[in-house]
Amino acid sequence: MYLASKKPIIHFLTNYVTMQDVANMCIASGGRPIMSDASMEFEEIIPKVDGVVINIGTADQLRFDKMDHAHRIAKAHNKILLLDPVGCNASRFRLDYCIQSLKNGGISILKCNAHEAKALLNEEISPTFVGVDSQTVMGEQHHELVRNLWKKFEVYNLELIVIITGATDYIASSKGAWELTGGSVLQQRITGTGCMLNSLIITRACASSMDRHEAILKALDCMNRSSQMAAKWIVHQQRLGLYKQQLLDEVAKRSAPIYLITQETVDEQTFLYSCMPKTKLALQSGVGYLQYRVKDKAWEEKLRESRQLQALAREYGTTFIINDDVRLAKEIGADGVHLGIQDISIREARLELGPNAVVGATAKTIQQARCAAKNGADYLGVGALFSSPTKKDALPMDLTTLQSIYNHISLPLYGIGGITPNLLTQEYTKYLDGVAMVSTIYQEKNENITKKIHQIRENF
Repeated sequence: MYLASKKPIIHFLTNYVTMQDVANMCIASGGRPIMSDASMEFEEIIPKVDGVVINIGTADQLRFDKMDHAHRIAKAHNKILLLDPVGCNASRFRLDYCIQSLKNGGISILKCNAHEAKALLNEEISPTFVGVDSQTVMGEQHHELVRNLWKKFEVYNLELIVIITGATDYIASSKGAWELTGGSVLQQRITGTGCMLNSLIITRACASSMDRHEAILKALDCMNRSSQMAAKWIVHQQRLGLYKQQLLDEVAKRSAPIYLITQETVDEQTFLYSCMPKTKLALQSGVGYLQYRVKDKAWEEKLRESRQLQALAREYGTTFIINDDVRLAKEIGADGVHLGIQDISIREARLELGPNAVVGATAKTIQQARCAAKNGADYLGVGALFSSPTKKDALPMDLTTLQSIYNHISLPLYGIGGITPNLLTQEYTKYLDGVAMVSTIYQEKNENITKKIHQIRENF
């Protein structure tokens, strides 16, 4: 899976309890983790990475010394540095370390819960300790707390962003203060989701070309929506032990923003010498989904073309989808099918393809989106966003409809219709997990395809 034109390298000094979860979340969200704990190699490693995470969960003096060393190097090389002051409200030992780290400067992101935030603000440990995964809801007090915490430490840390997580997440930076709701109560029932969130935040912050504040808001929203979808699956299956794996899967779906749809070719020569090379170039550049879409070809020709594309998709780890044709998807063992509004139902498709098949659906209205979500779609194709040369009769979707679908539906959303780097502004991408493209890629010269995909991806 690819998030941006680069896969950021993140150095984690995190607690031993959740190291594997943290590394897996980094990979799922498009990054490359380094879990080195050997301070003698920090001077060589940290200058080469994009970001550093310091999580004090399993604290002792030796680890604090190592973290100080990593902090100094990261600051000297202007790396994005996230501090998670786990349990700093529990002991003076933890609290003093975190306060001194913040006053030393170089912290880009401070992420904590409300009790940790209070301890940092007042420089006092809590009289009682409720655990590191506290979800206390404080309402308006949170707004004041996050703003005051940012004001206290932003004088030491240039462009500091403070995040207080809980049932509602609160964010403060030089741009102001925001709140985000969502997530699932199941996050409180397993260990490590807070550490996994660190991984998602730092990876998105390092990978995205958008404003860092916006990238972090997008990361928090991704976690909330992914948690909701994972919880629905877990509740249905009654298998809490698989929640982390399902959460990783949901994040991975939202971390591959390019959905490529093949352009129908007139003959075998065009397919072999135009469609296939362009598809390969696109997949090499990072594509999450590849959809084979064809209307007017014989069955044997569909089989031949779809199998060649499927082999290419498997080579690059790309999910391979068949448009409309459940019979074809079943015949070749495709990863799934995309269904239009007039096609067979999602439930019928699942009966044919099995419970593990990916089933996507088209939605042009909030009613269609709700219906598809209720019936078990895995993602939605929404639009058309713009006038499209592929479907000239498709009416563009207004932003109000897109925003409404985003606000009410937790499924991954892929915009479709006339997508180009110039048109795809943040006004649209803040409501999308990715975009589907046809002409933008297949009508481009081969030597420009990689650049075009990177331009699109950088909008996320």
